[in-house]
Amino acid sequence: MRIQAAKLVKKMIKSRKNAEKNIFQGKKLPYLLNFAYLCAMFMAKSVKKSFIFASLATLFGAGLTGCASMGTPGGGLYDEDPPELRSSTPKDGGTHVSKRRITLHFNENVKLNNATEKITVSPPQEKAPTILSNAKTVTVELQDTLKPNTTYSIDLGDAVQDNNEGNPMNGLSLLFSTGDHIDSLQISGHLLNAADLEPVTGAYVGIYKVREADGTPTYKDSIGTESLGDSLLLRYPFERTGKTDALGAFKILGCSPGAYKVYALADGNTNYKYDLTSEDIAFLDSLVIPTMENKQRYDTVWAEAAMIEGDATDPSDTLGSRRQIDTVKVSGYIDYHPSDLLLFSFNEGKLTRYLDDTSRPDSVHISIRFAAHMDSLPMLTFLTPDSGRVAGDSVLVAEPNPTFDTLTYWIRDSLFIQADTLKMEMTYLYTDTLGLDVPRTDTVTLLKPVIKETRKEPKENKDSKGGDDRKGKKKRNKKDKKTEADTDSIPKIETVFMALKQMGSNSIGIGQKPRFEASAPLSDLNARQLHLQYKNDSLWIDMSFRLVPDSLHPRKFTLFAEPHFNPGTSYRFMADSASMHDIYGHPLNQTSLEFKEKNVDEYAHLLFKVVGLNGRNAFIQLLDGKDSPVQQVRVVNNQAKFIHVPAGSYFARLVIDSNCNDRFDTGNLFERKQPETVYYLNKKLDLRVTWTYDEEWDLNVVGTLEQKPDDVKINKPKAEKEKKSKNEEYLRKLGKL
Repeated sequence: MRIQAAKLVKKMIKSRKNAEKNIFQGKKLPYLLNFAYLCAMFMAKSVKKSFIFASLATLFGAGLTGCASMGTPGGGLYDEDPPELRSSTPKDGGTHVSKRRITLHFNENVKLNNATEKITVSPPQEKAPTILSNAKTVTVELQDTLKPNTTYSIDLGDAVQDNNEGNPMNGLSLLFSTGDHIDSLQISGHLLNAADLEPVTGAYVGIYKVREADGTPTYKDSIGTESLGDSLLLRYPFERTGKTDALGAFKILGCSPGAYKVYALADGNTNYKYDLTSEDIAFLDSLVIPTMENKQRYDTVWAEAAMIEGDATDPSDTLGSRRQIDTVKVSGYIDYHPSDLLLFSFNEGKLTRYLDDTSRPDSVHISIRFAAHMDSLPMLTFLTPDSGRVAGDSVLVAEPNPTFDTLTYWIRDSLFIQADTLKMEMTYLYTDTLGLDVPRTDTVTLLKPVIKETRKEPKENKDSKGGDDRKGKKKRNKKDKKTEADTDSIPKIETVFMALKQMGSNSIGIGQKPRFEASAPLSDLNARQLHLQYKNDSLWIDMSFRLVPDSLHPRKFTLFAEPHFNPGTSYRFMADSASMHDIYGHPLNQTSLEFKEKNVDEYAHLLFKVVGLNGRNAFIQLLDGKDSPVQQVRVVNNQAKFIHVPAGSYFARLVIDSNCNDRFDTGNLFERKQPETVYYLNKKLDLRVTWTYDEEWDLNVVGTLEQKPDDVKINKPKAEKEKKSKNEEYLRKLGKL
């Protein structure tokens, strides 16, 4: 019994020390612990009572320790240090590994953050590995059979964090081999979206070895010639791969000497092959040969002594004083090449086309939606109950979006409007299993939606005698008779008018044209009953104009003044009653719409002088804060003039327009065609009204990775962690800052 009491006393001593080290260090805590400790020692002298009281003392001390772990104000600085890897099984650089379980041991309790997304195993695994964390241990269980004489790499990125503050351990990786040597070369760089230079997150960058170090071809096709070209990406998964992080950076570990083809892939089905036409792709034009070089790094430690005359000068000393060098630390490191690869991701635009949805939202509309952009409208044919066929063009008016993937049809035939069920055939281009667009015909049945009528029942008097209720019925009967009499004597016909409204603001920019939209497609329009006038002092004066219908939208029109609209002038567009009718016979009521063109002094002017084009064709886009184009101007003689720009903050993007079609063109993998090159001006442009700005833009000054401003970048460096400011606040309260 005394032995047990002695053991408990030892535990009490350990609990006391832990409590003293804990962040909760109130003034009364040491006294309570000392008192509990003395009680345990005194009671331990009794054989019968020592075990009970010592146990109580131990539990008391442990309880205080547990309470102390909660961390109250004044408990000390926040933990800012990431976990440290103490050991691993197998060890980093281990050979002849045969077990598929990899265990990593850390110096503190850890947790995993998005492990399945951030941890990359190379060679790529067909079956996803099992990744678990428990206390200070992380376990990675590979499900695929290990390949012989192969170097495996496990890149954990920043998935491992400490359990308390969530400090990530960056750049954690492990190499081991099933053979007798380790392939330790590396390939690294960045992946950007070609159209907007946005860092691409979560994409795979992979390699294929096409030549050994001695120049021997690795892949051969059926004829026996070297290299399968880009069909490698269709037929084989990546040999080795890395995954891009939040900033688009990637690293491919465990490479052996030789020449490689490098690709990047937004792998939709995670099979490490380019087999979906919707997947984004990137490729390098030339082969990559990884190398490594042993180098030394020199770190100078300056003496703390005050300024003295000497030969060594601290380059950071702006006063020109001289300091004495204390020591020069020399450390060795391995420099891996290439480390600055830059790939540009693009989509070839070969989207899978199929019918996504059809519906009849009301009696007069049909809605059709396709899964991808279409080149033309589908061919529609209605099937009548008597086995007849009616061409859709004679019944419908189409209103598509610019890419023809979302279509709205107006039914203009009253028989089809009243029909509860519409059955039609639809012929369109469909993408088959080979990726080819072939005609396909589907039969679609559309039901007219049922609209529930809400009927309000008259309130009845609940009088038991029924007297008041009978009076109410008499009053209602009199009203009903009066209504019927009025209806019979003076029939009322309500006219339903179509509507015409101006699109956007009634204040139009210089160079813009006012646009109008009708409530339904038009069947006729009498131009003689339409008028455009401008205001001169207080008088409205007629002027010539043209009303041009939109080629895609039958309800929209653009108004052109002849010869043109003038800045600062007020206008009104007037339509007489019945000057227009929609397809349902509804006339337009008398309408007057007023608008005004802005003044010249409401704008800024901007001139770009571009350096480094070297004769290439290009255009510049002014962008808003969401990276969307606001204006676009071609570069002529290395200059681009933006006149009449509304005041505000803008950004700029330049596109090398190789084929002069005034739009960005994507690339093509099998034609070995890279997407068009894009540049960003690395600054924000704050434009004020009436000001004229000259901006010189040298395309070769800022590197590609640094060009896009953070203000319009989605994937950008995160702000400094909040806990650092918490530490500063804590130290400031203590008077230590």
